[in-house]
Amino acid sequence: MIRIAICEDEQILLERLSDQVRKILDRHSVEYSIEAYRNGSVLLAREAFDIVLLDIAMKPIDGMEVARRLRMRGDESRIVFITAHQQYALDAYDVQAFHYLVKPVDIEKLGTVLLKLCADLQKECGRAIVVRQGTSVRRIPLEQVLYLEVLNRKIYLHTAGETIPFYGKLEDLEPALPGLQSGDHAVFFRCHRSYIVNLRHVQVYQKGEIQLDNKERIPLSKRRSKSFGLEFMHYLKESGDVL
Repeated sequence: MIRIAICEDEQILLERLSDQVRKILDRHSVEYSIEAYRNGSVLLAREAFDIVLLDIAMKPIDGMEVARRLRMRGDESRIVFITAHQQYALDAYDVQAFHYLVKPVDIEKLGTVLLKLCADLQKECGRAIVVRQGTSVRRIPLEQVLYLEVLNRKIYLHTAGETIPFYGKLEDLEPALPGLQSGDHAVFFRCHRSYIVNLRHVQVYQKGEIQLDNKERIPLSKRRSKSFGLEFMHYLKESGDVL
């Protein structure tokens, strides 16, 4: 599901743009949701979106300032400016805007931009875990993930350098993670009811325990031990680490 925000202070233009986006994405069978705003302050109070279509000439906060505030809080949303004022084009680079469309928006150009963004996001989501923390969103590359654990309704994603908490369930996350059949270098296994480990970072395992390449140890449940061993050996063979 690609989450899109459209922020335009003129109601007629907001409705027209929303309709155009729906027609484009429906035609190409893209799964999406749209939220429309007439005020940048309201947008800033919401969680992060994947794509933000943002008018610049708004009040009381203009679109460029909204974009700056999004970036300052760590928001990595793809921003597309839509405005009648071409003089802002250079400023768009300062906030890492993906594109700049001039009003009246050409629907073919809008379609090209949207479909490119959606394709990039869908590809990226297959190579990363998307973590939403309040109003910010982060994409953690799968290769960097050592393991995930769940505790008190929160998932803790562990990399070599940090631990990132977010709300969720391993049951919801597990199906989206690559297994051996994916051909991916990052292969994940549910080694315990509260843990999912990236086999790429497993150094050694023994009864009841897995040691990672950073020397951390995580539990291996008794009932999953045999299947883990088979999966790990299969992974090593597939990756060329054993003969």
